[in-house]
Order: sequence, then C-alpha cells, then structure tokens
Amino acid sequence: MQIKGMDGNFIEELKGRLDIVDVIASYVPSLAKKGGNYWGNCPFHHEKTPSFSVNREQGFFKCFGCGKGGDVISFVMEAEGMTFMEAVKLLADRAHIEVPKHISGNNGDFKELKERLTALMRDAARIYHANLSKPCAAEARAYIEKRGITPAMVTKFGLGYSNGYTEIITELSALGYKREEMLKAGVIQEREGKFFDAMANRLVFPIIDTFRNVIAFGGRVLGKTDFAKYKNTDNTLLFVKNRTLYGLNYIRALRYKERVADLIMVEGYMDTLALVQAGVKNVVASMGTSLTEEQAKLARRYVEDIYICYDGDAAGQNATLRGLEILKSHGLKVRVISLPNGEDPDEIIKRAGVGEFLKYKDAAVELTEYKLLRLKEKHDLTTPFGRASYAKEAAAVIIELDSEMEREIYEEYVSKTTGIAKSVVKSEVKGLRMEKETGEVVRLGGVEALDANVLAARFVLRQCLLGLEKWENYADLMPTEALRKAADYMNECAFTGAPVDIGTLYHVIEEEEADKIVNLDVKRYEGMEEAAYKDCLALLKKEYSRGRIAELNERYKLSASDEERSAVMREIAEEEAKYRRSYGSK
Repeated sequence: MQIKGMDGNFIEELKGRLDIVDVIASYVPSLAKKGGNYWGNCPFHHEKTPSFSVNREQGFFKCFGCGKGGDVISFVMEAEGMTFMEAVKLLADRAHIEVPKHISGNNGDFKELKERLTALMRDAARIYHANLSKPCAAEARAYIEKRGITPAMVTKFGLGYSNGYTEIITELSALGYKREEMLKAGVIQEREGKFFDAMANRLVFPIIDTFRNVIAFGGRVLGKTDFAKYKNTDNTLLFVKNRTLYGLNYIRALRYKERVADLIMVEGYMDTLALVQAGVKNVVASMGTSLTEEQAKLARRYVEDIYICYDGDAAGQNATLRGLEILKSHGLKVRVISLPNGEDPDEIIKRAGVGEFLKYKDAAVELTEYKLLRLKEKHDLTTPFGRASYAKEAAAVIIELDSEMEREIYEEYVSKTTGIAKSVVKSEVKGLRMEKETGEVVRLGGVEALDANVLAARFVLRQCLLGLEKWENYADLMPTEALRKAADYMNECAFTGAPVDIGTLYHVIEEEEADKIVNLDVKRYEGMEEAAYKDCLALLKKEYSRGRIAELNERYKLSASDEERSAVMREIAEEEAKYRRSYGSK
C-alpha cells in the first residue's frame, strides 16, 4: 500500500529493516511459533482459539477468523487506527531511520509547524513539572498529598504547576519560542490585548497522545472558586478534546507487555491516577462527562469490553447513560460500575481500598439492566400506580433489544419487580414493538390501560382547580409523583384558606404536566361534567383500594411473627370487605 508521492524504495527499505514478528509480538503477547509460521489470538477480534498467523519470510500477516491481513505497515495502521503516513513515521522511528522530507509533499510547512508546536508543548510540560518542587507550588503539593497521590505517580503522569499568569511566556520565550506559537499550541490565551497562561495558578496534568507527545494540558484550580474547577487546553492543531482519551498512551505501552482485556473509563484525571496507583492499570478518562463518538472509536481500537464508571451524582449518571449508548453503537460490550452515595472511584479507594472498588466492578451491569435500574429511581414502586408507570416505561426499553431471549429475561425481571403478571408485561412489549414497526398505535391489554388513571386524576384536579368541584384530600389517589405534588398544593390551599392560583401550579410541578391538567380536552364530557367527575373519582378510589390490598398482601408475606401476620390479615379482611361493598367482586 502506497500513496501518491511516496518513495517506493524507502518503503521497501523500511520494511526490510523491520522484523514483522517482533513488531506484531509487541501487540500480540500470545504470538508463538508453530511450524513455519507464528500464531496467536487476533488483536482485531475476540477469539479463544488462535487463528492469527504471521509469516516472517514473506513479511505478511493473516487472520483466518476475521479475514484481516497485510504487511507490517497495514498491521500498525489497523492496530493503532493510524493513517498510512502516521504508521510509516512510527515504524521509521522504531527502525531508527529518517523519513525523507519529500514524502510530505506540499505539507512540509504544516509538518514543520506541528513539530515545532510539539516541541513547545514538551518544554512547557517540563517547566510546569519543575515548578512543582518550588516554594510557589506549596498549595499544589499540599493538595496532591491530601489526595494521597505518591511522588512516583506525580512523576509517571508528569504533574506540574503553573506559577502565575506570565511566567510561562517568559520561560518559553527564553527557549526561543514566539508568542504566536504559544497561542497556536494553546499554552497561552489572549484577552483584550493581554496574554496570559491558560493554566494560570493551577495544578497541571499533561495530556499525552499515543506517540508519547504532550498535546494539551488539564488544570485544576486550587482553593475555593465560583467557576469550574477544571479546564482543558482549547482545541488546537495538536489537540481535539473529543478525539482524545486521557491515559491512553499508558494503555498502548501496557499492551506491549500484557493482554489488555478491557478498559475502565472514568471522568477525570484524579480518578485515573488513583486507580493506576492502586494497581488498576487499564484506566482512561474522557476528561468530563460527555463521551463522544470519536472517543468510542479510540477505545474500540484497543478492546471489545469496556466498563464506564462516572461519578455517582446525577450529572455522572446521565452522562453514563449517554456514554453507554455511544459505546454500544460502536460494537463495544459495555457495562456500568455503579458507585454508592455519589462517590467517585478515588473516594472509594481512599475509604475502603481498591478491593472494594473491584467488588463494584464485578457487580457491574450491562446497558439494559442499568436503564431499568435508573427507571426504578423515578417511580414509587410501593404504589400500584408507580409500579404500572415503571412497567410501561420499562417495556419501552425492552423493545430496543434484538434478541428474543434477552427480551424474555427482562420481561421476567420487570414482572418480578412490579408484581404485574409476565403475560401483561409481554403484551405491552409486543404492542409497543408493533407500534414501532407499523407506526400505528396498538393496544393488546398491557399496562397502557392504566393510563386511564392518569387521565382521571388530571380531570379531577382540573375541575377542582377551576372551582367547579370541591377539593378534598385526594393526594393518596394520585397515580404519579407530579400529580401528587399538584394535589399537595391543593391540600395546602384548603388548609390555609388561600385561594387556588393556577400560576402557582406551574411553579409546583413541571410546566408540561401543568399544561396537561389545565388545558385538558374535556369536550367529550360536555353537558355531563358532574357525572364524569364522579366516575373519575370512583375509578381513582377503586384503583387505590386495589393497590392497598396488594400492599397488605406483600406485608403479610414479609411478616416475621404470627402476631404480626394476624394483624395484617385483619387489615386485609377489612380492606377487601370495603372493596366488595363499593365495587363488588375483584
């Protein structure tokens, strides 16, 4: 494989200087000689039985599992996700020969600028690192010590400190770099004609690419602040944040020594350092909470299995869900490590050790299960309405599964979680799948029927909000959290004697739900609003009573003593008697 303008004699010389077995062995530790060829597990797809072959004499590799094959350059292109020119440069460095300048064609100026900026970033990193041992960095050293980061980790990751707003400009200028070059590299910024260090007065984390070049910096402000604690270098010729993973350079180096089975993706720098320091080497960071398509592609070049472990707070959990979808779309098998109480990996390790973190990794769940667990947090599963609402949303998750076996497993899971018959859950899933495929609304007797309770509750609330009916304490009858909040507001007005203000309702619950109550279409009830109100109220009371009986039955099953069971049984008998008097047979 060659490109226009490429010197064929140089390429042949390059390949002649390289031993294809040595090069590939650095990526495939299992490579071993059998007969005339070398065999190992293919680095491009998952396999248990080696089908990847390398022929030293012909300088050729071939996988009989996935079909990939070629020479040493095409191997590096595939393994590293590089262009032809990037692979040639990497292999030339390995062979200790210089790539002829004319190979770059008309891109000589671009290449020269890139090399100049790369050298500038390396020198900037050295300046920051040297600053860390100076008196000016006392606060930074105290922070590092507080976070439990050892001197060995500080050296390994090249941590540094930015000493003020202009010192980096002075020191880089003394090394012969121009201010324009500093701007292009992203080391400094300009505002209103003034130039300053982009990482001013911050603890600095060098961001290094897989060629071991410093391409950017991340900085953490020390002390309290009213702006973001972390900032990264702006996108430059060398650095595009959404195409970079922090720590990936160490994964590449690790892969030369041992097989990397999976990656753990965390949010930031300190989580990466803490895990690597604790002995968990296969860690990278997305440098924030927004995982991108490009970062997923990067990860896919190295592994097929990935664990995503973002912070346990709301922002982290939402980012986890987005990240899972992106990773899955790129063919990665993804699992979620869920951490408790909003903690991050660093906090877990400091509190309980790396063993505790690895327990959470072992308990990681895959995408569908994670979605269903997140849904449970949105619904009150102690009420029939909460369980029905959860089951309906869970069905919408299950229909995304292609495997019938997986759908069967999760239909069973939802049934056990909610107490709703599996046949009803399955019917809802089937209806939603048909609706998705045909674009037509399909009802097969699933949990969709329970939406009637929501409609009835909105009608009752609307009539009372408008003063058309007298409000009583109906909060327990409301089937969703938003409707219960609206009912609580009505209770408060009734208790204090304050007039009901529809405008206030829009502050009590989300605007969308308030609109559905206030602007409910009631044309179908025209002329018979009073009767409709009574019917809606009766439906809500009936469903509440049924839910109450179900809850008592659950309490009976969990009762620890005969005395407790007897007491619960009496409550069940009383509730069932009231139900029969009001509604007849269940």
